Amino acid sequence: MRAAVPVAPIVAVILFFECGAAAPDVSPGSWMRNVPVPYRVGKIQHSGSMHLYFPKGYSPDGGVRTLILLHGYRQEPGDWEARTPVARYADEHGFVLVCPAMSTTLYESDYYPETVNRWAPIPGSRFVTEILIPFVRERYGVARKRNLTGVYGISTGARGAVLLAARHNGLFSAAAGLSGDYDASSMRRDRILTSVFGRYEEHRERWEREVNILAMAEKLRKTPLFLGHGTRDGVVPPLQTDILAGRLDDLRGRGRGYECVVEREKSNGAGHDWRYWGDLTPDVFAFFDRHLGR
Repeated sequence: MRAAVPVAPIVAVILFFECGAAAPDVSPGSWMRNVPVPYRVGKIQHSGSMHLYFPKGYSPDGGVRTLILLHGYRQEPGDWEARTPVARYADEHGFVLVCPAMSTTLYESDYYPETVNRWAPIPGSRFVTEILIPFVRERYGVARKRNLTGVYGISTGARGAVLLAARHNGLFSAAAGLSGDYDASSMRRDRILTSVFGRYEEHRERWEREVNILAMAEKLRKTPLFLGHGTRDGVVPPLQTDILAGRLDDLRGRGRGYECVVEREKSNGAGHDWRYWGDLTPDVFAFFDRHLGR
């Protein structure tokens, strides 16, 4: 297996604090759109982007509960606001929402010689963990504690949410994924996966172990998980969620303490679309309300 391609050292750039300004004003109950997230790779300056929502009644003095929301492949962070009632339930449960623009990432941790899809100068997982979270911690005072932070994704973002929860379980105390793919080795002809990880036949170890969420499932022992998948999903096979849920059930059956909630009722007959994801919003937020501290 060929080694990952080294990425130049990444430096989070908190321009705000470097200038010595006061903490930025927020407007509880309103969206902050297209907020820049500056960083450097080596000596080159770059910028990501995110939408933020601070709930009604938000106070920086209390415990700040935060959800990182990850959209799907080629979707936009504004889709959360436009196509789901997440703001309503953020108000109800007191969650700050952080919605980064993630374009076409697969939430990879490395690039490889075979990688043709480089969504940004750095891999997606590293952007979230090394740039985004340090930025919102320092600038907005959110996502500072594991027990107050969750990660939630749909479609490719669901893959990202579960992968991040497994690889970085010191950051997130709960995770949710809707309509995600979790077993790369069972989707070996998938062009999107191939565009980042190379061909399965040439990199079996990579597909079956290194980037396969099933192989990381044991790392989810201390991270409760909510899963959903429309039974008529024509984009990502529903079997992907069944396989992951079965793996966690097996681990739980051995007395290992794994917790996985799988939504079945609202998933019956649902597809791979925002209507389904929006309908599950109250269930997902109630799940995080139970598992995030206050």
